Amino acid sequence: MKRSIFSLLAMVVLASACHKDSMDDKRPAAYYANTFAFNTMNTYYLWKDEPEVASELQDWTIKEEPIEKVTKTRYKADRWTRLYDDTSSFETLVTGSGKTFGLEYKPYYYDEEKTRVIAVVLFTYAGSPACNAGLKRGDGILTVNGEIMTPDNYGRILNQLYTETSLEMELADGRTVRMDAIEMYENPVHTVSLIEYNGVRYGYLHFSNFTLDACKDLETAFAQLKAVGIQELVLDLRYNTGGYAFTSMALASMMAPPEVVSGKKVFNRDIYNDIISGEEKAETYFTPECTYTSNITKEKVTVKPLDVNPGIRHLWVLVTGSSASASEALICGLKPYMDVTVVGGTTSGKFCGGNFIKATDWYTAVEKDNGLKNIDYDDARQSLSTWGIYVITSRYADCNGVTLSMPDGIPADISGEDVPYDGYELGDPRESLLSSALGAVKSVPEAPYFVPVEQTGYRSKFSVLLH
Repeated sequence: MKRSIFSLLAMVVLASACHKDSMDDKRPAAYYANTFAFNTMNTYYLWKDEPEVASELQDWTIKEEPIEKVTKTRYKADRWTRLYDDTSSFETLVTGSGKTFGLEYKPYYYDEEKTRVIAVVLFTYAGSPACNAGLKRGDGILTVNGEIMTPDNYGRILNQLYTETSLEMELADGRTVRMDAIEMYENPVHTVSLIEYNGVRYGYLHFSNFTLDACKDLETAFAQLKAVGIQELVLDLRYNTGGYAFTSMALASMMAPPEVVSGKKVFNRDIYNDIISGEEKAETYFTPECTYTSNITKEKVTVKPLDVNPGIRHLWVLVTGSSASASEALICGLKPYMDVTVVGGTTSGKFCGGNFIKATDWYTAVEKDNGLKNIDYDDARQSLSTWGIYVITSRYADCNGVTLSMPDGIPADISGEDVPYDGYELGDPRESLLSSALGAVKSVPEAPYFVPVEQTGYRSKFSVLLH
């Protein structure tokens, strides 16, 4: 969160309409949560002036249930703004660090009658419990802790992969796997390889999350790809739901034409509401060098995208409906400058970005700026110590003001299917979606009972673009 937003926010708080009820100086948690949520939404929510949103803001009182009120207030096109009473899951997602089993999966119906559900492993993270237990892409999970999955209960059962510390799973091949979750950083730079096909040297990179700390690993990966003289690159974003805009910019600078990067051309433009547009920088530029603060070590880290840029002549991007936000912003920002071919399905349609604010940070900033009267700031911070909000603040666009993913996602230039049970690992030229990019499409394995489940009712990654 930039300092300019906090400063502006404090001024809006002083004139807030959220003090409709007279209370003692010692406020209940609901009061603090509503004050926090109302003022963040009322200040820099992208759609704050839309009539239906403005009406909800006008009618907001401290007696509201704040989480439900934020959801109710959201603009009809917004599926992402959320108030959290426990931010740990969000922080784990965007930082890549936390307690985990280290696997990603997708639920499918297991029989033609659709009475059973199987969770097919998409990939595992290196060094994770799942990886060490021998789980690999294409493995099918039939039971978790002894429970068979059905369309009615699979959401609750699969949530155990996020909430439990120990699991026992029965696999479709007859194996039983036991795992204990560990604290780890899930490195999203998953697979880096060279593929020589029809006389072309392709680099392949599977990238699963735009974490801030991925920047250094991306730099290392591109140094390797440059050293082997790749001519084209296949960037696999099929499961990448987004992350930091900074990482998207750094990655783009490793792939764009070197003269674009050295010239610091516009990568993305951000469109804000009228209040914030005068406070926030509206353009992001390709950069030869950039510095960030690691979420893991808290130290300053410098990467030099131009030094590792291999000067590719063509970029192929593998996508699915799970490719979202920062993934879509990357494609959008690169298209005006180079040949980019999108392979797979239509992307998610997350055409906007936001800020994540902890309630404790917000109250600290407001207090510092001589904020609200009759607020016990220590009590507010203690009451909302685990609270935070992800709020949409802008719509991204390319250098020409075009948002390719709005409103329904970026359509593929070449259709292809992601088939995790096809028998091939990510990065194998024979794998279904990668072979589509290489122009050697093979038949999809016959498994008519493997029909994707409509993914509702279970906890999965969600798309996010963080400024």
